[in-house]
Amino acid sequence: MAYKGYLLKFGTKELPNDYLAYDSYSITPNQRTELEAYRDQNTNKLHRETIPYPKTKIDCETHVMYEDEKIAFQNILKNGLVNALQRKYNVEYYDPEENTYKTGEFYIPDTPFKIIRTDDETNQVLFNKIRLALIEY
Repeated sequence: MAYKGYLLKFGTKELPNDYLAYDSYSITPNQRTELEAYRDQNTNKLHRETIPYPKTKIDCETHVMYEDEKIAFQNILKNGLVNALQRKYNVEYYDPEENTYKTGEFYIPDTPFKIIRTDDETNQVLFNKIRLALIEY
């Protein structure tokens, strides 16, 4: 299955790519986790014990946006929320290593919000780029 026009889907809602800042999306699919690695003292051969379930990490930023657009962005993310306390989300993502879509449960760390300015005429807050990190469980 090739690329279908979106990079991320939270629950059943696609995240429109135009939320993402140009050149900010980075994905490391299928990361291996080693339980143990050692070299044989006689042969110097490397031995690795790796967990059979690779994990993916995604990192990106939004573009600068006003509060109403930020709320719409947050509502898309909330569509995939599985556990609010653990910040666990159900996410479908495009895996460029295997050229297919995969689904996983991801942790989204605490998100800082940097305010550029407030607009008293429109009662809006202008937010700087928001970093979105997704770390697969």
